[in-house]
Amino acid sequence: MENAPRSFAAKPLLFSLHNTELVKPEGANFPLPPRLFLRTAPGQPALIVALCGTTGKLFSTTSYDGGPYQVVGGDTYATRQALGAFFQTQHAGMLPAEGGATLLGVDGSTREVRPEKGRKSFGLAQLYALLEANYIDVHCPQHGPYEGYILVFDDEGKDRRRPINPLATAAWYETYPLEHYSPVDVVAGPVLLMKSALLR
Repeated sequence: MENAPRSFAAKPLLFSLHNTELVKPEGANFPLPPRLFLRTAPGQPALIVALCGTTGKLFSTTSYDGGPYQVVGGDTYATRQALGAFFQTQHAGMLPAEGGATLLGVDGSTREVRPEKGRKSFGLAQLYALLEANYIDVHCPQHGPYEGYILVFDDEGKDRRRPINPLATAAWYETYPLEHYSPVDVVAGPVLLMKSALLR
């Protein structure tokens, strides 16, 4: 069933921590570096890892294990395990329902959106508004778990210094694992996940 929640992935997932901060008691939160990810895998503790942009290798780090963590614009999580459970739950439910799309927020949120009334597909004006973008890019995975879906995102997201999207990053690295592909962080800002037939 297409819109049924997915079971947790059997492979490790990488969620960008670019939009996550360490909560400090004095009130001034500490933004985490952009190349940090939360690595989750079934039956294993969630780990904070650093990604080398040149080699694509991941390195575990304990420097940021203290917590608590706050996703900017979202909730606070006491431990990296709690943050990992949140991201995994959101990831498991991000495939869109039939005839709709899922808006993946930079705070790890998911929201179902549908084409404007009377339409069977999304128009450009609606996409621009949903993504708060002037230009959009469309990526169509040719293999992997998102084959037949498209990711629609702000083409200028990186240039506009928008946060890297944690859920879209996990989807990207599920499709393009680091052991076979170069690291990319093109999924900045909110992202729409939908069947390709919904974009005409």
